[in-house]
Amino acid sequence: MNNLKQILAIVMLLSVTAVTAQQTAYVAAESGLSLRDQPDVNGKMLSKLAYGQAIGVLEKTNNKLVVLDGGKKVSGEWVKVETRNHIGYVFNGYLSSTKISKTIRLDLDKLNIEIKNLATSDHKRTHNLKQQDSITINVDLGASPEKKQIVLVDNDYKHVSIFQRYENSISFMSADAQCDSKDWKHFDLGWKPLKQTRSNTFETLAYTENDWKNFIDTSMEDLKTEVIDQCGSDWLDYFKTIKNRKDQPIGVATNRVFLKFILTDFEDNITEKIIEFDMPKGC
Repeated sequence: MNNLKQILAIVMLLSVTAVTAQQTAYVAAESGLSLRDQPDVNGKMLSKLAYGQAIGVLEKTNNKLVVLDGGKKVSGEWVKVETRNHIGYVFNGYLSSTKISKTIRLDLDKLNIEIKNLATSDHKRTHNLKQQDSITINVDLGASPEKKQIVLVDNDYKHVSIFQRYENSISFMSADAQCDSKDWKHFDLGWKPLKQTRSNTFETLAYTENDWKNFIDTSMEDLKTEVIDQCGSDWLDYFKTIKNRKDQPIGVATNRVFLKFILTDFEDNITEKIIEFDMPKGC
């Protein structure tokens, strides 16, 4: 009996050791990292791991690999890893042992901009705005560009101002499908200036409950015509008690968030750049 207890204790100890031996690593490839079913570049790709994604490293393979990336050699080996949905192999030359901030970089003529800790549904983390005036960034489900730090790097402009605005939608619903509108868009208020927290750092705005109330109040007047057209004037009685975005029969959601950069150079020439953040459904 004592021998059996000793064996069980050893098995449990080995199990605990195996669990604690798993290390957490973070994907450092800005374009994403391929997870394959074999430790080989020709192995079947199981999924594309996102920049900054946390994964569990199970074991090394000693299968060395050197890749050429932008003229630089990246050395490492294939390692066996575990994600929420798969177990497979990745090249650890693009793994980091420290947590990675999901930074978006914007390259302009005389300025580089970093937007800190924003998860996106595409893998592109650097955007070139030297030859274009606007770009669109797809925000990941559950993420938001609100309350994010914007850092000005290598700034060679006389003055930089940043403004923010929203595009929201109101949905109104009833038992009669004829009286449903699932996506009535309306711009909320105007451009609002961002708070400058340090000489080179701004913080994006967060949408408060008071902002939602203002949006509902200003939008209702414009929405009445559509409601009357689809449902009749009697249906407006349902709207009299609406005071916030959770009151039936409406729902309010943010569709897009915009940032406007106004750049003034030392000859007082002014340039404007627009960043559009597309929000996934359900945000």
